[in-house]
Amino acid sequence: MRSLRKASSYAHFVFKIASVLFLTTTFSIFTSSTLIAQNREEAKSSGTTTDTLNTRFEIGVSGGVNLNRFTKGQPQTGFNTGYNGGISVNYHLYKQLSLQLEANYLQQGGQMISFKDDTRYGLPESFSTKNVKNSSFKLNSIEVPLLINYSINTKQSWIPTFYAGASYAYSFNVTENYQKTGDLLTGEDIIATVTGKQNVSGLFNSYRFNFITGANVKLPLTSKFKLLLDFRYLTGLSTAREGYSYMEKAGFGSNIRTNSFITKIGIVMAVK
Repeated sequence: MRSLRKASSYAHFVFKIASVLFLTTTFSIFTSSTLIAQNREEAKSSGTTTDTLNTRFEIGVSGGVNLNRFTKGQPQTGFNTGYNGGISVNYHLYKQLSLQLEANYLQQGGQMISFKDDTRYGLPESFSTKNVKNSSFKLNSIEVPLLINYSINTKQSWIPTFYAGASYAYSFNVTENYQKTGDLLTGEDIIATVTGKQNVSGLFNSYRFNFITGANVKLPLTSKFKLLLDFRYLTGLSTAREGYSYMEKAGFGSNIRTNSFITKIGIVMAVK
């Protein structure tokens, strides 16, 4: 049963990400095919174009979806999805190198299954003292990444870029959506499942640091505006939750961190 549930969850999340990638690709192809020609005509008529590698500043706005998971320091962890959105400022340093500062809203987290059995401490068996809980945690955060970009100067009108850096994330709210299953009545084989949502900010550290690697491509829309397609991976450098134990047993826990695969779509404007 557990393996079927995990397979169903994986299929659900893969379908979500595949849908986003499909829509992103379709939108970019449609937009670029209709507007690149217009951009070229504008460039020919005006005699000027905006070269990303020669532009001192770029500002942008973007948003997208995240595929999140906690580290596997403890078993019984899984994926969930979240959202992101924010603004960016890119400063051209030298040739193909640039420095980028962002301010984002970011949802990280993951799934955890915990097994509670307080009867080992002598408490009577009941739904509240003995149960299995499947939880999905959302860490709602303000994130500030600092990135070093390396852009490849191609002969094409689109500019691919690879980057690496780090970010500071402050979690202002952590929510838990859960399903709790156990025996409803003592001595009776009656299984019940309840669902709920609660604030669990106290279980997680309010701040953490992430290491970021990724790549993006900018497709020209007009002489100043570009369509941004961005893909990045965030791995936690600091602990998100300390001493987590899926058995809820003191002394058997481990520290866990956040991991996220992020896709973004946005608009970038060149500022001379």
